Amino acid sequence: MNQSNSKLPKHLLVIFIIFSNFSFGKEFNELFTIYEPIKESSQIEKSINSSFNNMVYRLSGSSSPSNVWKIINSGVKRKDFILSYSIKKIDDQSYLQVVFDQKKFINQMVALSIPIVNYSRPVLFFLIEVDSGSKRPYFLTDNTELSEIDKVIIESLNKFSSNRGIFLELPVFDLQDTQDLSSLTILSNPVNRISSKYNFDQLIKIKLTKSGINNWYASGDLEYSTSSENSTDEILAVFNKYLTGLIDSNLSELNIKPAKKSSLDIFINDVYSYEDYINSRDRLNKTIGISSFDIMSFQNNTIAYKANTIGNIDNLINEFEDSNYFKILNLDINKKLILLKHQR
Repeated sequence: MNQSNSKLPKHLLVIFIIFSNFSFGKEFNELFTIYEPIKESSQIEKSINSSFNNMVYRLSGSSSPSNVWKIINSGVKRKDFILSYSIKKIDDQSYLQVVFDQKKFINQMVALSIPIVNYSRPVLFFLIEVDSGSKRPYFLTDNTELSEIDKVIIESLNKFSSNRGIFLELPVFDLQDTQDLSSLTILSNPVNRISSKYNFDQLIKIKLTKSGINNWYASGDLEYSTSSENSTDEILAVFNKYLTGLIDSNLSELNIKPAKKSSLDIFINDVYSYEDYINSRDRLNKTIGISSFDIMSFQNNTIAYKANTIGNIDNLINEFEDSNYFKILNLDINKKLILLKHQR
């Protein structure tokens, strides 16, 4: 036991900065739970199939159905991956809550060499300015809907965020924010003023302008124009297509390549009780970048593990950094050591 602990140097080399300074990702807690809208119990089978597909899209980071078929054609059934399902009421709407088995899903994707995106998910921040022509231009917020176009865009962002397991966020304005924005002069930049208050991985700027009864055009990161009587539906369709590509692009950059395997010594401190041990072990067991681990030693409230990993070390570091349960204290990539603090 003492020999194992001697691997933990007094001062680990701090070199994890390159992975974290420019990332504001967060942990997507319910990664393996899908909420699928359902109108009646006779649709359960259909909803289960749809939830499975969304689970594959969420985990693989790709909206392509090829990964869905790769899993199905391997001889397994969709229901093989389900731990439980039940109908839930959320905001007066019925959903089928489907909880999937993480280990079975991950093992199957690893066996089929399907890339995986872990719990650490990027934050995409949307600044969408709406100029309807009938009122002063305003920025779309998460707590205010002023028109039909606001409603459909907010619903779309919420749906894509839930289905794909990614943070698509809008600003939230309080009274002071509203007053500050209304007092800005033409020499002020409201985009900089708003975005400076938030942490995000990517800023998306879109302006929607109405120039006639049915005439709308989008500018900025999304460019489109329409004069259709169904302009709202058209804009929504274009926006959804844009979101799909944007999400695919962001998640693909975080893919874990299952074929890449390595090992790592992980030290978890602040383990003061059996409950601390169980909680920290369970969280380590749910870390997607770790395929297996064994205890090397326990001393001075610190547990040492030898862990087998998949993917690149930066994938695992990001997963730990964005975790609500661990805090990185130090790491030495050359010696393959990482010191974590167990957070209660």
